[in-house]
Amino acid sequence: MRHQYIPPIFLARCLATLVLLVFAMGRDATSGEPWSRPPAPPKSPPVSSPALHPPSLMAAGRHFVEPTGRVVILRGVNLTGDSKVPPFRPGLTEIDFARLQGLGMNVVRLLFLWEAYEPQAGYYDESYLAEIRATAEAAWAHGMYVVIDIHQDGFSRYASRGSGDGFPGWAVSHRGRPSTPDNSPSSRYWPVLMATDPTTHRSFHDFFTDAMGVRTRYLMMLSRISMTFANTHGVIGYDLMNEPWGDEELELAPLYRDATAVLRSQHPSALMFIEGHVTTNTGIQTRLPRPAFAGVAYAPHFYKLSTLALNRWYGSPTTAHHAFANMTAKANEWNVPLFLGEFGVGADTRNAGGYVSHLYDRLDACLASGAQWNYTPRWNDQTKDGWNGEDFSILDPAGAIRPNFQPRPYPRHTAGTPLLFHYQEANQGGCGLSFAWDHDPARGDTEIFVPNALFARNSAITFFPADAICWRDEVRQLLVCRAARPTTIRIQMTPH
Repeated sequence: MRHQYIPPIFLARCLATLVLLVFAMGRDATSGEPWSRPPAPPKSPPVSSPALHPPSLMAAGRHFVEPTGRVVILRGVNLTGDSKVPPFRPGLTEIDFARLQGLGMNVVRLLFLWEAYEPQAGYYDESYLAEIRATAEAAWAHGMYVVIDIHQDGFSRYASRGSGDGFPGWAVSHRGRPSTPDNSPSSRYWPVLMATDPTTHRSFHDFFTDAMGVRTRYLMMLSRISMTFANTHGVIGYDLMNEPWGDEELELAPLYRDATAVLRSQHPSALMFIEGHVTTNTGIQTRLPRPAFAGVAYAPHFYKLSTLALNRWYGSPTTAHHAFANMTAKANEWNVPLFLGEFGVGADTRNAGGYVSHLYDRLDACLASGAQWNYTPRWNDQTKDGWNGEDFSILDPAGAIRPNFQPRPYPRHTAGTPLLFHYQEANQGGCGLSFAWDHDPARGDTEIFVPNALFARNSAITFFPADAICWRDEVRQLLVCRAARPTTIRIQMTPH
């Protein structure tokens, strides 16, 4: 038998997955040397609570719903890949948001780094918060809702052997050995560095037990930023912690409960986007209990490890099918919307386009929302996404679409209840879209995003029943439908 060469990255990530699953069951609690931290500067003055805007989006059963009652499906991107590290600023411009709007996006998952906001305990960099708020306002001005993502990977840049991000350095456990921040291509095996670093796990353990008061300060930070985002147009809610470690039932669930209470004391309409343990990124089912509070979206991530490891997708749908079955089952159990907070693949992955299209097909099949990872406006050939050598950005600096993304149609607003949406590309044996929904005339018009680049002006449109009215709005890249009576509307559109 001829032996097949197995790339080192595959072995490394397989090891990472095994270690992740082991650490999901328990933690190393051995002690280490404490870290002597510099004294904190004077505490920043408190921020007064502003007037609140009415909710722009709500959760009603399995759907997001706007105030008019129309069902909203969210499709967008994470911003930005390089904002995990200094100077932490998203650095987005009007041009960036115009590009994303032109691609049909109506949501951004906006990274917020605790280290950037509270670099020393009690000292807050309000200029950072102001820039995040301005970024959110700019997104909303271009028709995009905003989810504030409290982001971390491997706890901190001072943990996970320098490859992490998120928590400030002062939050690292006194029982560990802090690392020197790296976040360069040499940290490309960061899942292994994170999973095998005792300091990372001691820091999470001390966080959940509040051994150093870090959990208390985390809740104080949430309270403080919620006073700003409660009055920021378009901010619909918070992803409470990106890809967390911790026991889902005994540690994560109580944290989410307490964080929700704190956030809603200032921002009552905020939705909570909840993730399970980091290992659920592989498609395994979460053990998180159903939240006791309303206004929740289940917001897992999904990455196919073999595709990342081998840098190619062979076309097998099995892993994604299993992952989406688990995710939709949990959303159904909780009776909440499903929002896939992260998914994607490196742009140099062989058959990257087919893989990403396959994931969007799965989102369409379950009428779910999601945000692809990621858009990095400062992407370049040397530093890529600017963090650990990753290369997931969907656009290059000139705004050209890279091989890991393609604009797609989707039902953005449905005046009633969506029943079925399907889009088939030309290389899938056909081409075009079909959509069916139970129409409620009291809720207004149904709007389907239809990229002009995919559907020419003379594309064929057929619909039923005959008394429905449908037309093309090419300026907004929409297909708009209405009817004067409650009915089930079916529409098909085939490009010329």
